Amino acid sequence: MSQQSDLISSLRLFEKDFQLDKSYLNLEEQQGIAYNQAFLMIMRVVEDLMTKDFNRLINVLYRIDVSEDRLKEALALSNDNPASVITKMILDRQLQKVETRKKYSS
Repeated sequence: MSQQSDLISSLRLFEKDFQLDKSYLNLEEQQGIAYNQAFLMIMRVVEDLMTKDFNRLINVLYRIDVSEDRLKEALALSNDNPASVITKMILDRQLQKVETRKKYSS
């Protein structure tokens, strides 16, 4: 599988984990996707949840197994916007899940 299909798979997991309507990210219409595009798609949702439903964001981060300790450390060490740091951790975790599923499905 290519990196682009891994990104699409990780975005599908993201949709499922965050209980988004399938039309929200329009993944069926995506021919190819770059890491930066996937990052921005996720960040839009993270920013929205940070302002409107922070508890839901925290619950989903726990459910998808984003390490609370690593997240706190990353937020403390980074000068980036917190939504950007959280987005990177989500995308990295989803890509790890895709890799693990590929490894054990063959």
